[in-house]
Amino acid sequence: MKRIIFILIFFISCSKEKECVTIEIKEESGGNYYFYFRPNYRPNSQSNFISGTGLSSNYASGKVSKEVYENYVIGDEYCF
Repeated sequence: MKRIIFILIFFISCSKEKECVTIEIKEESGGNYYFYFRPNYRPNSQSNFISGTGLSSNYASGKVSKEVYENYVIGDEYCF
């Protein structure tokens, strides 16, 4: 019995925490759907210019399904 409780506690403590961001920009490009947001970290990589909008690397992006894309608006919090 103690072994089962230990295993349950282990799996519960190892569960992945969700990260949430505020959607700053939504974009559809070539049948793909993206949310753009300000990351919780400072990227050191090259600039990220998004389809002519001129966004800098201050933004990160995430590809989402069409259904998810349609269920959120700019300013909404999106957790993944």
